Amino acid sequence: MRAWMAAFVLAASMSTATADDEARSPIFGHIEFLWNAPVAGAGARPVAQGLLRHPETPHLACWKTQGFPQRAVDVRLEIDDSAGRHTLWSGTEAGTESKFVRCATIDLAALGVAPGLRRIVLRFDGQMAAQTTIEVAESLASAAFAQGDRMYVHGRTNYPDDLAPADYVGRFVWVLGFGPDGRVVDVQTEVAEGLAATRLRTAGQAAARLYRIGPDPAKPLRQFRQPYDIRRAP
Repeated sequence: MRAWMAAFVLAASMSTATADDEARSPIFGHIEFLWNAPVAGAGARPVAQGLLRHPETPHLACWKTQGFPQRAVDVRLEIDDSAGRHTLWSGTEAGTESKFVRCATIDLAALGVAPGLRRIVLRFDGQMAAQTTIEVAESLASAAFAQGDRMYVHGRTNYPDDLAPADYVGRFVWVLGFGPDGRVVDVQTEVAEGLAATRLRTAGQAAARLYRIGPDPAKPLRQFRQPYDIRRAP
């Protein structure tokens, strides 16, 4: 998956939702959050299962599409809380590409997004193309998504542009070793099938090292068996 990074914080929008906002868009859309910017050329990305108002490095909000029409389309990616609606992405796509990904860094504290379980909606020309929910926390210590041994960042391999969807098939099974800070310090590959054994083997190893769990200074090493099926995401 390619990502075009926009290193800026977008202003908040406080408009109120209406029934018309929930009309479904005929254009495909998908939402994803990254814990931090992926390493260029690694072939893997750190998918966030929750977000912080004050992360060590900026989170990224991403949206992707395919079969995009060859015309100008207004795009808005927004997150709602009790105070209203805040804009994570806003702009116009010219329709020169049919399949692409867009990512931008976000600052939830600057946008005024309150902690809690939040709804995110992607709209094309005012019609809903995708929606999801995610927890926003003040800090990692207060985040429900990072308590205990919960994996709050998942490593994922990127989709090669020249690969047919039917060929994007494979499976890893890793034993991941986590240090006291919750970062991966050791990866043992038990199973590598399909693309996992060939073209995406290196990217898979990079993805495995992106997982994170809640820190625990009392435990020098925690090990977990983690399967990962390689398949085309929606």
